[in-house]
Amino acid sequence: MLRILALALLLSGCAAPYDYAENTDFSQFDTVALSPDVDTNSLDGARITAAVQALLPGRGLILSEPEQASLWLSYRLDESVRVLSTMPNMFGQSRFWDEERIYGTRREQHLTLLLIQPGSGKVLWKSRHPSAFPGENMHGAARRDKIRQQVAALLENYPPPPSGEL
Repeated sequence: MLRILALALLLSGCAAPYDYAENTDFSQFDTVALSPDVDTNSLDGARITAAVQALLPGRGLILSEPEQASLWLSYRLDESVRVLSTMPNMFGQSRFWDEERIYGTRREQHLTLLLIQPGSGKVLWKSRHPSAFPGENMHGAARRDKIRQQVAALLENYPPPPSGEL
């Protein structure tokens, strides 16, 4: 029981940041389709697509064809550079504190989901996962499960609360 509580506390601390068009009534949207430009042929694209298709109905959106959908879902992998550094040495032999030392950088990708209005192409909702997308060292079922976890965390923020309920 204690392990489950610790896991719940750990997971609740890393909620995915999201943004949305505040003048939008999200209760009017009931159907969703993958955006026509979404990559579903690559391995990761197929994994993201499968996770999205499995999880969207639980968020109140019915899967449909792009021509009939009230929303299109798209995704992208945003690349960022993470700086790896050490703590400053505050008790060294010099009179002044040492500075923080940078010992490397790491390129990371972050999964971002977007809900787009089909007619205008306007982004109505966006969520970016704070953790890095699985790297090349994760394969097969483990990679699929990690991607599904990230998609689930992103979709927890949909639909956003109505204006005034924040």
